[in-house]
Amino acid sequence: MLLEPGKVFAFAIAGITFCAGVAIVTGLLHFDVLPQVRYTFGVVLILMSIYRFLVTFWKPKPSKYRRYTHVDEE
Repeated sequence: MLLEPGKVFAFAIAGITFCAGVAIVTGLLHFDVLPQVRYTFGVVLILMSIYRFLVTFWKPKPSKYRRYTHVDEE
């Protein structure tokens, strides 16, 4: 099964965002801000990446009937 380029890109963005969030929370990427701000931003990035992965993974496929007939009703 070949993945669509859009899905590959979305999975890559989810992975990069997750890694960046983990790096911020663990301190590998250091910013001169309060620790609470750093932890909050890291957790938000981690949650956003999980959301992006799940939305991409469970995205419904378009209906074949609508694709070939251009009718909105099934």
